[in-house]
Amino acid sequence: MAAGRLEGKVALISGGASGIGAAAAQRFVAEGAKVVLGDLQREKGEALAQKLGASAAFAPLDVRDEASWRAAAAEAQRRFGALTTVVNSAGISKPCTIEEATLEHFRETIAINLEGTFLGCKIGVEALKGGKGGAIVNVSSTLGVRSGAIFPAYSASKGGVRMLSKSVALHCAEQGYDIRVNTIFPGAIHTEMVEGYVVAGEQAGATREQVIAGFASVHPMKRLGKPKEAADAILFLASDEASFTMGGELYVDGGYLA
Repeated sequence: MAAGRLEGKVALISGGASGIGAAAAQRFVAEGAKVVLGDLQREKGEALAQKLGASAAFAPLDVRDEASWRAAAAEAQRRFGALTTVVNSAGISKPCTIEEATLEHFRETIAINLEGTFLGCKIGVEALKGGKGGAIVNVSSTLGVRSGAIFPAYSASKGGVRMLSKSVALHCAEQGYDIRVNTIFPGAIHTEMVEGYVVAGEQAGATREQVIAGFASVHPMKRLGKPKEAADAILFLASDEASFTMGGELYVDGGYLA
C-alpha cells in the first residue's frame, strides 16, 4: 500500500472537535498522520478521536490560554512523538453591527480567533523549529479580506490572522527554521457555525432554503462549500507537496474573492 500524503506527520488541530477542524482531522488520519484534537468540546472531541482510532487523541484546549496550549502540545508529543504540524482552526462568529456590538463581544472574538491563533503560532514555532518539514496552517476567512456591515469583530479578527500569518512566515524564513506558514480563506462552508446562521434565519421568518440560497448567492459557484473542501486545502498546505509555499493565501470560497 502506498504511503499517505502525511505519513510520519504529527498534528495538533485547534477546534478539532467540529467544523473545518474535525474535517481536517479526518483527512489527516486518512493520509497517514497522527492527530490530536484540541478543543473545549470534550464530548465531541473524544467521540471523534475514538471514531478515528489509534491515530487520533483528544486534548482539552482553551485557545485563549497559553498554559492550555502548552499542555495540549505536550500531550500530542507524549502520545505520538515530535510535532510536525499545527492547524489553527478554532473560531467563533457572532454577527452584529458596530452599533449593536459590545466591547465584551469584540474582545471575546479577538481573544478566540486572533489571540488563539497567535498562541498557536507561538507554541507551534517553539515546538517545530528544531525539526524538519514543519507546517503551520491558519484558518482566516473571506471576511478577513472583504468585510460586511454585520461583521466588525469577526472581520477584524480574521484580517488580523491574515497579517499575523505573513509575519510568522517571514520570521521562520529569516531564522532558517524549516517551518512553512500558510493560510486558507474559506467562504461560507456548511459547518455547525453556518448552520447556526441558518437556524437564526429560520427563527427570523425565512425558510431554511431561503437562508442557504442567500449564502450561496454571494459565491459565483452558487453553493456553500463543504467542510472536506476546506480540509483538502489544509491537507495540501500541511503536506510536503507544498514545500515551496510560504506565507501563502489559499482561497476556498467558490470564487467570492476572485
